[in-house]
Amino acid sequence: MFRIVLVCLLFALELSAQSTGAATIVGTVTDSTGAVVPGVKVTVRNLGTQFVSAGQTNSAGAYYIPNLASGSYEVVVEAAGFKRFVQTGLILRINESPRIDVQLEIGNVTESVKVDGTPPLLETESAGSGQVLDGEVVEKLPVMQKFVHRVLLYMPGMTNINGQHAVGQRQRAIGYSMDGVSGKEPAVGQLGDYQRTMIASLDSVQEFKMWTTGSPAEFGHSAGGQLSLVFKGGTNQFHGSLEDRYTNGKLIHRAFLEQLPRTGAFAYHEWGATASGKIIKDKTFFFGGFQQHYEKVSETAIVTVPSPEMLAGNFSFGGRGLPIYNPYTTRQVGSTWTRDPFPGNIIPANLFDPVSRKLIDLKAWRPQSDPGTIQPTGPVNNLTYNAGGAYNFSRYDAKIDHQFTQNHKIFGRYSLVRHRSEERPVRELTEVTYGSVYVKPLDQSNIVLSDTYTMNPTTINEMRLGFNRRVNSAVPETFGQDWAGKLGIPNVSAETFPDFQNSSGGRYYGLGPGGRSKDVAEDFTFQENLTKVTGKHTLKFGYELMRTRYNSLQATLPSGQYRMTGTELPFTPNTGNAFANLLLGTVGQGIFQQNQATWLPRWWSHAW
Repeated sequence: MFRIVLVCLLFALELSAQSTGAATIVGTVTDSTGAVVPGVKVTVRNLGTQFVSAGQTNSAGAYYIPNLASGSYEVVVEAAGFKRFVQTGLILRINESPRIDVQLEIGNVTESVKVDGTPPLLETESAGSGQVLDGEVVEKLPVMQKFVHRVLLYMPGMTNINGQHAVGQRQRAIGYSMDGVSGKEPAVGQLGDYQRTMIASLDSVQEFKMWTTGSPAEFGHSAGGQLSLVFKGGTNQFHGSLEDRYTNGKLIHRAFLEQLPRTGAFAYHEWGATASGKIIKDKTFFFGGFQQHYEKVSETAIVTVPSPEMLAGNFSFGGRGLPIYNPYTTRQVGSTWTRDPFPGNIIPANLFDPVSRKLIDLKAWRPQSDPGTIQPTGPVNNLTYNAGGAYNFSRYDAKIDHQFTQNHKIFGRYSLVRHRSEERPVRELTEVTYGSVYVKPLDQSNIVLSDTYTMNPTTINEMRLGFNRRVNSAVPETFGQDWAGKLGIPNVSAETFPDFQNSSGGRYYGLGPGGRSKDVAEDFTFQENLTKVTGKHTLKFGYELMRTRYNSLQATLPSGQYRMTGTELPFTPNTGNAFANLLLGTVGQGIFQQNQATWLPRWWSHAW
């Protein structure tokens, strides 16, 4: 996809351009008569780091100071023959472009006109709309999980129906920028999906903005809103924090439509620490953050398991069971194939397949807790239990800022999230001992390096490199234990538990976990932005190169898939029983996939 973006001035109005995630100050300097004053020096100082950004008014009296990190600033405007103008207490926020017009008074430059406090920062330089939240505001919000994704739901236009949406767009249409580089997995990532989106801790984020309409052209790649966040940095003062949150769920109310009581265990523990400060005064600063999240939940579940009668071969169900037939008596009578029914709908124990006997001896299914509702195929909803699981991850952030001169600044950041927990939702198929529960180690990393250089008062260049990576491995808990051999199925892979399925392709009450897989998704980003101020016009030109690689490897059925048939009467509906087929071991179809299925897309994205 190619885009050509030219930001220019129409109707003699100045339009500012801004760095991704940074703030910009624009304005016009005039004298007491209203005439513009060219060649005026404008200096902007970050009061936390003492980083200085300087500019100069052009022939139209306009100035433009871009790439300013969020924080508190002092603006100084000075020219020969005029009193010095000083604006203090100016608070800049992410992606803002406040206009500060200055009228100089005639006098000595050693004299000063001071203005304290932040002026009304009306957004006249951008047509986009959105909301900014900073760390101080976020700390007061009643959220249990300190993730940026959670706070987004407090913003206008955001909903959380089958995924997070902005202003009615699709859930995967929201862009996600972290210090100017993508934080989503290529192609499939979406906000609110912890497995496919880089989690950002509120303790490590300085502030963020959710664009709902009219996001700047340099973001791109999204049509349903744009989330832009910047991470904290250090200052000349050392700061640190330590926080610990724990709850056992005693005071957590049930959801409005939740009917079953919560009787199982619940534990939520989240703690973290941050530290920031100077490495070299007024030059080099650091920030580090750590967050550990552990959540153990248990929900009351009602599921279906084989009844004791079914495990013993009894499928009469009080006379309501579908008739089952002995597959070993299959014969042709005239033009019709027929079988003999099992007397009383009971399979003799001597006909049980040896593999089925071992499954029963393993106690692969939980015992039923109540009779349930009897259907012709067997009881349903006959087990009520507390299904539990865990969600656990650690997050690490490190950032370095450095100023070579007031015209040259760089910063670099590295973030890592490590998931080490069972698949979520946590109660998926846990009514069986050997079901499809996966251990999914997941690593996500995000790296950015930014270099900003002011060539002259009217020309600013910004270069950014980014790398975003996600590695996800899904490994069954039964991996490598040779369950096929233990059950008596010879000459097949020892990787996973065999996959037993009925004739319709469904599993026997969740038995069998399937195969393993590994996905690696990577984004490499190069961005080059050039801003030029000419007269009352501010032009911004940019280029972005993105290289995306997605590697997906899957070994789906290494130990075999076995589809059972046999107890139905041929060509006769409403006969036979799927679980009876399993007990007899009558395999109608066997499937083996030893080779890995691969999906290896590669693509380039160029944007102007």
